[in-house]
Amino acid sequence: MQRTLPFGLAILAVVVMGGPAATWSLGQTAVDGSPHDAEAYSISSDPAYAVPAPGGEAGYTPATFVPDNGLDARVADLEAQLKKMKDAEDTAKKKAAGAPSVKLGGRIHWDVASFNQNAASYAQIGDQQNGTEFRRVRLSASGEAFHVVDYKIQLDFAGTDVANQGEPPNTVYNRTIQSTCFRDVYITVKELPLLGHVRMGQYKEPVGLEQLASSNHTSFLERSLPDEGAFVPSRRVGVMAFNTYAEERGTWAIGAFADEINANPPIFKDDDGGVACTMRGTFLPWYDEATSGRGLFHVGGSYSFRDIADDNVRFRQRPEAHLADYIVDTGSITGVPSWQLIGAESAWVYGPLSLQGEWFGAFVRRSAQPDLYFNGLYGYVSYFLTGEHRPYKRDGGIFERVVPHENFFRVRAQDGYVHTGKGAWEILYRYSYIDLNDENILGGRASDHTIGLNWYLNPYTKIMFNYVNSTLYDGGLEGNMNIFEMRTAMEF
Repeated sequence: MQRTLPFGLAILAVVVMGGPAATWSLGQTAVDGSPHDAEAYSISSDPAYAVPAPGGEAGYTPATFVPDNGLDARVADLEAQLKKMKDAEDTAKKKAAGAPSVKLGGRIHWDVASFNQNAASYAQIGDQQNGTEFRRVRLSASGEAFHVVDYKIQLDFAGTDVANQGEPPNTVYNRTIQSTCFRDVYITVKELPLLGHVRMGQYKEPVGLEQLASSNHTSFLERSLPDEGAFVPSRRVGVMAFNTYAEERGTWAIGAFADEINANPPIFKDDDGGVACTMRGTFLPWYDEATSGRGLFHVGGSYSFRDIADDNVRFRQRPEAHLADYIVDTGSITGVPSWQLIGAESAWVYGPLSLQGEWFGAFVRRSAQPDLYFNGLYGYVSYFLTGEHRPYKRDGGIFERVVPHENFFRVRAQDGYVHTGKGAWEILYRYSYIDLNDENILGGRASDHTIGLNWYLNPYTKIMFNYVNSTLYDGGLEGNMNIFEMRTAMEF
């Protein structure tokens, strides 16, 4: 039995299939209503509207589709457009790869400090006034070009210059004014044979575990007594090669730097010297790969030879509070053609518990008088009450950003209860010591005991509390000072 479809349905089929020559063969229900017998029908553009399908007398006829030339043209056009879009995307990617990428960042460190002194401390260094300051306000841009060259430009807007406007000595008004200065400004070429990386510009010399860690990631508000300002150099202009070895179990770095810079932006001109050669090496005798460093043991050492252009050097240091004045100071030591710095460092991490310590020795050569030896050290213990650990950056041999197990938050849920996240909490203790007395140089000796509490609200925001008990042994007096300080810090 053969039937024809209604005219309207046939036209609809022709429109859907996209051309007058489209032909379908369909198996339909059986004549007797049985689900197993099928009668074949066909839909065609033929004016008869129905053509018997081959083999349609009985059984199921599979569907067949014969596209027309119009559909082929539309498909070809679509494919051409898709190819054009892909070519444009590939061109844009190549163009982007040829231009340096840019990542903006910065940090805000705001400090408050309060001082309490005994009579001997007043006599030694004068009244230390309570105060507040923006310790660091920095903006930076960094990125890379062609994956083998990277760069960084960092400016600090916090006060750095000395103001001398007739104010009494030993006051915060006399010490600093707001200014803008260079911090890290460098270009690094990567993936070089043998050398690995070569960095050129201004950046930190490779000395010290505590010094090389970012100020965003240090455990205390200030670094220890023998660190920056005393022995450890900070940022200098120079060129340095560095890399890892033993599958990132260790690091090495060596560079040459301009030792004496008295301008910002840095300008150095001197035919008589003022150059330093500095190097550092580290190694991990133990690193727990399974926990990504929740257990590790770090050792390292540094060495720097520093040729002095004007034959004058000076060592001095504040207590572990930047708002305080200097408490130990050798003054200008003349007749010094060069001096050498040696440092040793170690750290141990076992889950939330960690220990860290460093020692520094300064060997000062004098041309007409006996040589000098100054030294300092520190050691500290840290424990996370909430179970975190201090993350270790293997390609730099330093510690980096703490990531809380749970960020701080406080919200009221639909059930009416207030839910909170506690962030990460860390308690710390550090002892540090510095001795600037030797031969006829009496710069003083000092020691600090510091207790700290850190609250990490999230990986980028923390609030730090430090209590520092600082003792100065100078002039036959034992001056004691109690310092309470707090920092709110954020990086982005």
